[in-house]
Amino acid sequence: MFTIQLFIEDNDGSDVRVDLFKDESVTITQTIQNVRDIGSIFTDFTRTFNIPASPNTNKLFKHYYNSDIVGSDNTLISAFDARNRKNSRIELNHTPFKKGQIRLDGVFLKDNKPNSYKITFFGNTVKLSTLMGDDTLSALDLSAFNTVYTAGQIKSKLQNPISDFIVPIITHTRRLVYNSDSSGSYVGYTGIVDDIHKTAGANKALSLKELKYALRVHKIIEAIQTKYDLTFSDDFLNTTNTPYYNLFMWLHRKSGDVGTDSQVVEPFSQAVNTFQTGTFSAGASYDSQVVSNGSKLTVSGNDNINFELNVVPNNNSITYTISAFLNGDLEYSKTGTGTQTLEMVGLFTPSPVGPGDYTFTISTTSTTSLVVTGTATVTVIGHGGGSVLPETSYNITFSSLTVTQSQPFNISSEIPKIKCIDFLSGIFKMFNLTAFVEDDGTIKIQTLDTFYASGVTKNITDFVDIDQSEINTALPFKEIDFRYLGRKTFFADTHEKIFSLEWGTETFNLSDVTLDGSIYKIELPFEHHKFQRLLDLNDQTGATVTDIQFGWSVNIDQNAFIDKPLLFYPIRITSGTAIQTKDFDGVSSGAISNYIIPSNVTTLTAAGQSIHFGTEFNEYTNPPQTVTKNLFSEYYTNYISDVFDSKNRLTRVTAYLPAKILLNLSLADRFEINQKSYKINSISTDMENGKSEIELINNFNA
Repeated sequence: MFTIQLFIEDNDGSDVRVDLFKDESVTITQTIQNVRDIGSIFTDFTRTFNIPASPNTNKLFKHYYNSDIVGSDNTLISAFDARNRKNSRIELNHTPFKKGQIRLDGVFLKDNKPNSYKITFFGNTVKLSTLMGDDTLSALDLSAFNTVYTAGQIKSKLQNPISDFIVPIITHTRRLVYNSDSSGSYVGYTGIVDDIHKTAGANKALSLKELKYALRVHKIIEAIQTKYDLTFSDDFLNTTNTPYYNLFMWLHRKSGDVGTDSQVVEPFSQAVNTFQTGTFSAGASYDSQVVSNGSKLTVSGNDNINFELNVVPNNNSITYTISAFLNGDLEYSKTGTGTQTLEMVGLFTPSPVGPGDYTFTISTTSTTSLVVTGTATVTVIGHGGGSVLPETSYNITFSSLTVTQSQPFNISSEIPKIKCIDFLSGIFKMFNLTAFVEDDGTIKIQTLDTFYASGVTKNITDFVDIDQSEINTALPFKEIDFRYLGRKTFFADTHEKIFSLEWGTETFNLSDVTLDGSIYKIELPFEHHKFQRLLDLNDQTGATVTDIQFGWSVNIDQNAFIDKPLLFYPIRITSGTAIQTKDFDGVSSGAISNYIIPSNVTTLTAAGQSIHFGTEFNEYTNPPQTVTKNLFSEYYTNYISDVFDSKNRLTRVTAYLPAKILLNLSLADRFEINQKSYKINSISTDMENGKSEIELINNFNA
């Protein structure tokens, strides 16, 4: 007989022990990865039971059965909010056993008086879906990656070394080709085709407006932890685990161009950074006191000096603002059209205008480019030391400063629309991860193989009821299908039509055996592209390959479309095949030879690991080379192979486990019975008497 105690946290944060019915059977069922639902996660345990309506319990639940009850001061007692769960724990023989939360489901009345409360106890791991609810990734704080969407920024993120925020060669509308003979035709190609050879004309080339940003998946998971005050272990989710850490999500929320409808129109400020050094026309002693340093004017001394900034635009109809900053703080500004003079009249002593670093900006909200020239005039009108010197000026000029309204790129508006819990579940299913809560609140996340490897063997032979047991077949499925839900991009769809096989999927069955049962599907809520490495179309033999691989986010009709969030591996090409690019205005911006290409494999060779579920070739290799390391082989094969083993059985036994085993039990542990080793599929324990109904599967790796 065990001593069972239930504690519930009250509004003050104190743990309150509540009474239990003597005849109430408190049974807890635990499973980490049920053999009949291998795709389920976050399934630690739940239990619904009744507790007596004692004075202590009535106080805890604020007399929930009576919404009109008042306190001793004749005021309404604050109502208990049953919509919110309360932290709770179960103790076994005065030793903490399980932590979780309780939910108040209702009150049973007898003779119009409260008799019992119905509550549900939830294990800690289950609360993830509750915490996140219907929140999408847009709810996360990823503002650190907010930027501008400009040709210059896109080109920079396309070429630079891989960081958390990049641009891959994935186009949303136009198909890319490469032809070293730019006058050649594109036989067999339909739709909008752009030749990106380095000599391609401006009407061809890789349009930078076709590209979008991508974000490292790890940063999304970090944002989830921050938002919901969670701590995930780094067993799997770490920076050295390449198959996970190198995974990126393409920020493709809207088909086609990045849309201005989801952006906030903000003025674009261009700093004047081309001041040309000059000298005073007289009084050379002043030259060291006003120094032009490219983007700023540095002023020292205590002379009486005036500033003027004269601006001449190329378009007198565009409204713009010129601003002056002293040591980074705004001092003066002026808005208007046409030629403007920003005059800063004052004395160094007394101030408001004084020594320091002066910088200037010109800003506009116009979508039309504005080109300005100008002169900064510094005039000395007197000497602070008291001597009278002639007035003298110092002119510093700038020219051809281009100001263009820039489109902000806000992560919350551009990240794919998917629920946080669905995204997290997808990552878990991808790598066959399992999760459970440790005593310190950390959510332990491991691959299923790693989880089972952490367990120990416990011999329970002496505690098993030998009078009754049951042995069944282990799995009621004839096959298991692993697939991505998003497979409708042009190249992936074409692959399926040609080969009658879904790109990147895997089906596990025993081809030599006809099994009864249904088909179980493990489906990821992500897009799965088939990428294409470009050949030189000038070589009719197809033997000349380029270093360029790209993704094409169009449907089978070659129309831009949006489906599921796309995950991929980025690989940076250095000193590769030169690509001609063009800016947002369609004007050529020069060739580049460093760029980031998308891949389904961690490396350019077949030796890497893919995010396919089965064996596929690496799109980059020529001739095609098969990649054998995939999601199934690396994360599923041991578990699934064991389950489908012809010798496997689902064994049910009854055991009366002592407290020392229950209190220290991990679902990773193996049970040994009569010298045979088993994994725990599920265990349901009556906490009053320690009677456990246990489901076991054969452990072939013992």
